[in-house]
Amino acid sequence: MKRCLIVLLALVPGLALAGERVVLEKVTLQPQERRSVSIDAAKKTKLGWDHTDSKASDRCKKNCVMMYQHDSKAGYAQAFGGAMRISPQNGKVAATFENVEDFPLEIEIYKMELP
Repeated sequence: MKRCLIVLLALVPGLALAGERVVLEKVTLQPQERRSVSIDAAKKTKLGWDHTDSKASDRCKKNCVMMYQHDSKAGYAQAFGGAMRISPQNGKVAATFENVEDFPLEIEIYKMELP
């Protein structure tokens, strides 16, 4: 118990350095549907997604959502949500989110400014 408390206290100051998480939109992606998001940003920003249904990742046979960074071929798929740190290009950060499953998925797309 004491060890957990020490770890928690060590993490709290780091959490205070991160920006506030702001939901950009909630969207239901149909199978193989893509949604692109582009926002103004002056510095590196985290773009990400989470399920709105906590049990949705249990149904995923693949990886639920593939996320691509616009300024490169970088991308990854996750079953339980995820995010990428993206550097601005021409004052914007952008990403595409694709449902790689055979059923609709409702997700939240969010941003978080980084220190």
